Amino acid sequence: MTTEWSERIEQALRELIVGLKKERVRYCIVGALALGAWGQPRATQDLDVLMVLEGKKRDHLLQALQNRGFSLDTEWADHNPMIRDKHVRLLWSGIPVDLMSTRDDHDKNVLVRRRRVPLGPVPLWVAGPEDLILQKLKAGRPRDLEDSLSVIVRQGKRLNMKYLNRWARSLGVHEELTYLMEHS
Repeated sequence: MTTEWSERIEQALRELIVGLKKERVRYCIVGALALGAWGQPRATQDLDVLMVLEGKKRDHLLQALQNRGFSLDTEWADHNPMIRDKHVRLLWSGIPVDLMSTRDDHDKNVLVRRRRVPLGPVPLWVAGPEDLILQKLKAGRPRDLEDSLSVIVRQGKRLNMKYLNRWARSLGVHEELTYLMEHS
């Protein structure tokens, strides 16, 4: 990843956070950027943000972000019709910014348990380590499993295993969690 790309991601993040604060939107960073707080940091090509994104508030937020230089990725929306009610992709200077609405009780809990972490240019609300592991396990891609393992290894005994196990069972990802715990 080039320095220019990294700088553009930082700029997109700054603009996004300012827009979310102005609109008083409760959010938390998930995905690779949140990984930098709890696991082995890795390069990322996009920004992933979890929030409640519904109704008129959604429309108002999207308009406010468009006023800050973001644009709707209509091509992405056309290719993802099954999730476009719960997931919006914006672009800022070519940087994909995924705004994901809560889909289940765990997602809602992630927003309650989020943590303020100094990442990059500004302090951000980030999914806690247990919730980031669970988010990654729900996604289930090989990279997500590697990311989860890096959080488990880095956080070790600081993880709330009772919480992790309870939600992993509820979400149907307990086998995956057990496997990662055995190989950490």
